[in-house]
Amino acid sequence: MKRRERVDVAIREILIFISAMIVMIPLYFTVLNAFKPYAEIAANIAAWPKEPTLHNFVEAFQRLNFLTVLKNTAIITIFSALGCVVISGMTGYWIARHKNPFTTIWNLLFLSGMCVPFQCIMITFAKMIGILKLGNHLSGVVISFWVFSLPMSLFLVTGAVKNIPLDIEEAAIIDGCGTLSLFWRVVFPLIRGTMFTIVTLNVLTYWNDYLMTQFILTKTAYRTIQIAMQSLFNEAFFSWDTAVAAVTLSITPLFIFFVIAQRQVLEGVVAGSVKG
Repeated sequence: MKRRERVDVAIREILIFISAMIVMIPLYFTVLNAFKPYAEIAANIAAWPKEPTLHNFVEAFQRLNFLTVLKNTAIITIFSALGCVVISGMTGYWIARHKNPFTTIWNLLFLSGMCVPFQCIMITFAKMIGILKLGNHLSGVVISFWVFSLPMSLFLVTGAVKNIPLDIEEAAIIDGCGTLSLFWRVVFPLIRGTMFTIVTLNVLTYWNDYLMTQFILTKTAYRTIQIAMQSLFNEAFFSWDTAVAAVTLSITPLFIFFVIAQRQVLEGVVAGSVKG
């Protein structure tokens, strides 16, 4: 039995190592070549820089208008994540604790949103953005992200709330908690891990989204990092030195976020694995 356990552990470690390499190798080559002149990249992408340079980053910083696109992306990501937490948290709690035909139907309608790819509704979505006059407004992107991230977020929240004993909430109500106070002071701390999982997954989506933001934000002043990156690649298709530096700049804020919040991310993923 012990030998079998050792074999199982070895197999898992090998699979983890292979998975890590699949992720890390492209990242390694991206960062490595960001410090190399174009001639060295063209000669050998795997070689270490002979003459390391920061010129690539300076060029990418200027051509991306990095501070502006970073500000736009950060505003969209932060407000989208905060809104998603508030809306999905309170809605999911209400649905989980008020079982009736009305909430059941609405829950099914919300969850059905997970089955519809964005590409299927792009044309309708673009027309709605025009009718509501949300084009070229960061708020238009934020509201759209609230809508499209709600189904999966609700699914996770309702599952988490169902695992909270009702006795805790009943005791809080006896102590005088109102509905809002009950949720934010009692329920929310208990599902904080799940909410952090939702934030983590959605931040990745918000930060890296290109298709939907491209529909809404057409003016240069409102570009996000991904739109600016695509524009840069179109303008300088063969400038790989600038391109890899731009990619490195774009992933650096997310890398810092996950380094700082690593412990909470891991705890959130475990806590978010609930039975629906």
